[in-house]
Amino acid sequence: MIPGHRQDLGTMTKHLNRYIPTAATFGGACIGALTVVADFLGAIGSGTGILLAVTIIYQYFEIVYKEKASLPGMANMFG
Repeated sequence: MIPGHRQDLGTMTKHLNRYIPTAATFGGACIGALTVVADFLGAIGSGTGILLAVTIIYQYFEIVYKEKASLPGMANMFG
């Protein structure tokens, strides 16, 4: 639901189509810049490898956090 707009699929699709390509392009450019900078700085491994490792670690963090939220007995385990 978008505040200030009717819940019409055509209107919502038109509204989101204004932002999604820009956000996807900007995200891709940021990932590309991160990869290039890591390669130029001589980081251990390649920039793409570092990016892949960070993405995998973050996904595991999200999984643990979601599991923590679904188990009431585990609420105090991670703070």
